[in-house]
Amino acid sequence: MLVSLVQQNRLANMNRMKKCAAIFLSLILLPAVSVAWGPEGHRIIGDIARGRLTATARLHVKELLGDDDLAVVAVWADDIKGDRPETYGWHFVDIPKDASGFSEARDCYRPDEKHAYSLEDHHNCVVDRITIFKQVLADTGTSRQNRIEALKFLVHFVGDVHQPMHAIGEARGGNAIHVIEFGSPECGKYPCNLHLAWDVGLIGHTGLSERQYVSRLDHLIASRRLATAANAAPADWANQSFQLAKKVWVNDGGAVDESYFKNDIAIVDQRLALAGLRLAALINHVLGNQGDLVHGANK
Repeated sequence: MLVSLVQQNRLANMNRMKKCAAIFLSLILLPAVSVAWGPEGHRIIGDIARGRLTATARLHVKELLGDDDLAVVAVWADDIKGDRPETYGWHFVDIPKDASGFSEARDCYRPDEKHAYSLEDHHNCVVDRITIFKQVLADTGTSRQNRIEALKFLVHFVGDVHQPMHAIGEARGGNAIHVIEFGSPECGKYPCNLHLAWDVGLIGHTGLSERQYVSRLDHLIASRRLATAANAAPADWANQSFQLAKKVWVNDGGAVDESYFKNDIAIVDQRLALAGLRLAALINHVLGNQGDLVHGANK
């Protein structure tokens, strides 16, 4: 029996509510920002990057990931956080809202007696972790498993640092800013918040599939020549996200509505596109000039 259009809409709404609820639950169980973009956003970034790898880099990615690709592994770093809590702080950087920008000494060492791992981790931020895992990926003398993990972390963290709410410490990166999202104060069973809106709400409101979104960004890259902005360093990427976070910030109880969407969806698109371009450039730089992997030396 064919499902009616009304039933289809109800199912779609229920699925969206369940997705928002699951993501929000993961956010409130942790003391700061925990997810950047949603799975869709990360996979879109992986797809943008995959299509811009050099032939040599593509071969080395295949050597490391096998049948998986950049989009498939893009959410791995979120999936393992429960088993590897020491990786939690690696997904973001808490730049104070009144600061002029990123400070490695201030923003990457955040000791917390409740989290023993943080007492020793002087690189407990996404900026430092991108630099560290880039070095691991480039080191053909380290184990193959270490390089595989480094690549997976990089695919995710380059996406994370481009999400504006992952570069600002205020109100737990917007998690504590409750908003009315497109007329509703609740996303599933939980209050909507600004961080969640940037993770999934704005992307979801476009109504596009992941494939359609990649096509949208491909056109954006071609028309705006965003490749010219694909260089710079992780600290610069974080500073760009930080400035954008302040620009799109709303106070507690504010609205993420059609006007907000119209004004800021272009920022979402640009950050996703730049993340994909910069991820591709990073992988091409590290893997594009390497010789053949020798499995025996890298196991």
